[in-house]
Amino acid sequence: MLAVLQWARAVAMAWGSAERPLVLSRHTRTAWGTALAVITIVTLVIFNSLAPDIICKTFQACTKAYQPQVAAHMLKRYLMAATAAAAAACLGVLIFAGDDDGSDHDIAVHLQADRPSVMPAPAVTTPRPVLVAQHLADIPPAPPSPPQIQCGSRTAGIFYGVNGHLQQGLGAYGTGGDPIKSYARQVSQLNDLGATMYAQDVYSKVGAEDLAKFARFAKPYCINVLAVLTPDVQKNVDEDAAYKEGLRLGEDVAKPLAGLVQYYEVGNEFENGAILHGASGDEPSNYDNARFVKARGSILGMIDGIKRVDPAAKIVLCALGWLHYGFSDMLFAGTQPDGSGGHPIPQWDITAWHWYSNMHDITSVTKHFTIGKDIDVLQHLRDVYRKPIWITEFGARPDLNEEEAAAYLVGPNALAGYVENADKYNIQGVVIYELYDDYAYGGDGNYGLFSSNGVTKKPRYDAVKNFIRANPMP
Repeated sequence: MLAVLQWARAVAMAWGSAERPLVLSRHTRTAWGTALAVITIVTLVIFNSLAPDIICKTFQACTKAYQPQVAAHMLKRYLMAATAAAAAACLGVLIFAGDDDGSDHDIAVHLQADRPSVMPAPAVTTPRPVLVAQHLADIPPAPPSPPQIQCGSRTAGIFYGVNGHLQQGLGAYGTGGDPIKSYARQVSQLNDLGATMYAQDVYSKVGAEDLAKFARFAKPYCINVLAVLTPDVQKNVDEDAAYKEGLRLGEDVAKPLAGLVQYYEVGNEFENGAILHGASGDEPSNYDNARFVKARGSILGMIDGIKRVDPAAKIVLCALGWLHYGFSDMLFAGTQPDGSGGHPIPQWDITAWHWYSNMHDITSVTKHFTIGKDIDVLQHLRDVYRKPIWITEFGARPDLNEEEAAAYLVGPNALAGYVENADKYNIQGVVIYELYDDYAYGGDGNYGLFSSNGVTKKPRYDAVKNFIRANPMP
């Protein structure tokens, strides 16, 4: 019987397209349900009625004395068999067809279960495309409710922020043997600028303990810390190893920061370690499968580690950049570059993105700046993931002179554009890269609002300060 049912299921699933078999259609299920209801009603009516003359004429061997009763009995037998067959068919459809508006993806998104310390095996290993867009109608948009932090007896918004590198301790970020003096200088500069969020990368237990000292010092001054976890994910041999390392780092970071830090960004530009050479990054096929699954394992592990320690923590997804949403689309849908689906799905609260001056307009960009259809990256992030958006890095590339850098930072492709479009795209936070120049110390380059001595303001500092004062955000 099982073999017969499996054969019937295979035949039924062969009708229609590969992505949407006919039996998966809501209309098919409606038709089957209606047919079953009609059969049931007709059966009940006939069971409670006398047999019609046609039945008496059919059974010639019966005598007139009991012919109707026998005929009715025979009719009931046949109807019962037919009803049972129809019910079985309907039940079979209901079991294997499912509803096209609710799929394995939706179940995976909404079910929360404690994960073991080892990555679970994927639920589905056969290639089957999972379309993100097909679920959008069922997911309500994220409400525009800007987050607030407590500052003594008052609250403050955290829309404006700046990046720093306390753990590296390069140049002006170093404590010089007097951490309190260094902390006070940075907090004073952030307060004067009008920023309330200070993003800090952290990749070790010791670094997290040092960051906790700063967070404790800064909190009374309305400076909140965004902890950005940055493990070396590709050094792991596979997804399981990456998950274990991420789990350990998540716990190590959250233990000293719990109660001091509310937001944790789980990774930094992991897609750059998995993208294929020359690919634009907007398609799942643009990524190496083995490297992608290691990144996913690390993200899942960090989330689980943080949540074990601080269940109330807010998770900011590993920030990506440019058009690399093919990476986050797979995370969201539980798919991977080899086309398989049903894989573990990270649960995050905030979608993070990076954008720099050479990328131009985030709401209208082409893959190679010259050809192709204009792409609105913020619209994609908003419509697909339906979560608040944070731009956790934006800045002027070092090839711009100071006048150009200042104009960019407050212009339509940066602060002015983010403020203007905050409600439209549910942008709740923007974080400038970065506080101090660090090129002289082996850092990323002279992106800073201050020179490398940590004291001298660059002209862009005043431009940003004046913009923030003129454009307060909740």
